[in-house]
Amino acid sequence: MVLERIIVEEFANISMTLTELLSITNIINSELKNDTFHSLFNKLVDDIDNCYGVVCSNINPLYEIKSEESFLKLFNQCQSTYAANYLIEVSKPRAYAEQAYEDHLELKTLKETKTQFPILKRTFIRLDALIDKWITNDAWLAMYIDNLLKRLHSLLTEITELKNKDPEDAYLIFHSAFTAFEPYLELITQQRKRLKLLN
Repeated sequence: MVLERIIVEEFANISMTLTELLSITNIINSELKNDTFHSLFNKLVDDIDNCYGVVCSNINPLYEIKSEESFLKLFNQCQSTYAANYLIEVSKPRAYAEQAYEDHLELKTLKETKTQFPILKRTFIRLDALIDKWITNDAWLAMYIDNLLKRLHSLLTEITELKNKDPEDAYLIFHSAFTAFEPYLELITQQRKRLKLLN
């Protein structure tokens, strides 16, 4: 059960950063109208959003398993595909983060980021903090995604081993774990949709 709890914590941190990005984007888009600024800002947002896309694209296929019957039919193939791809996938968020950092450096050269207008000044401070802590220097977002995907692989491996001995128990563990993960994955999915509408 510890592994499931750790994965939930990683999901929670990942979804929290997306909520912050969405809030920042909403304010910037409502307060600033400069097309040049928005073009670069939207590129920055898209590069960060690609990190969350890695989470969704790798985990969503497992949610095709909706019942014990589908677990028996689909789990081995889903787990095998996940195992074959996740080590490649964990490298992607760092590459997206590096591009987002470059976008942020360029964005900071624009006069809009030096505003003294209180709401925008505060929002750009929030953006700087998000980039500094979660995207570049500490790279926590990439680290949490890396940990999430690796720990999920460990959990799926445990479930595979149990499924060979006791398919019913394996399904119960799978179902319990993915029920706990679902609210966070749904939050990430919905927040990404809202982000796309803002860009």
